[in-house]
Amino acid sequence: MDPQAPRTENPAGGPMYQAPVPAPTYAGPGGAPGQPDIVKRGIAAFIDFAIIGAANAFMTLVLSIALGWIGAMVAAAVATALVLGRDIVIENRSLGKKLLGLAVVRADGSPITLQESIRRNATLAIGTAVGILGAVPLLGLLAIPLYLVAAAVGFYEIYLVASSKPRLGDNLAGGTRVVFQGQPAIAF
Repeated sequence: MDPQAPRTENPAGGPMYQAPVPAPTYAGPGGAPGQPDIVKRGIAAFIDFAIIGAANAFMTLVLSIALGWIGAMVAAAVATALVLGRDIVIENRSLGKKLLGLAVVRADGSPITLQESIRRNATLAIGTAVGILGAVPLLGLLAIPLYLVAAAVGFYEIYLVASSKPRLGDNLAGGTRVVFQGQPAIAF
């Protein structure tokens, strides 16, 4: 018997009944049930972007050798597509979210679609999209201020998550949010 579960005596003198224990409710820094904390979200994002970054570096190297600056553009375009669709890759989650037991859902709790993932991650894909322009000789110089804009937007998104506020991307996608869902593969 679970020592934390309430016990009830059977009035007829029969065996004791153990009331079921409710499932744990998770609360994030803002105290909202089901909201994961910034550390878990940060680790999930780090896993996702480390994989996308490694794939982008490998593709850029190989395609640049084979195709020159056009190969670098193709690699940046593929990396942009990976960032935009990252929230539905594995069972409607990113790899980082899957490993940490997180998922992105709509306001009603249903899974997001590819279109919502694209809108949600548009703010995070600015940097990789600028990489397409950055690969073009001479025009790539125009990418420098755009990379600064991408960094500013990324830092603002981190600030919003740390403040337990919806990300710009969540608002663009119609009110999506990150919640605990399933058993994490990595325990913290």
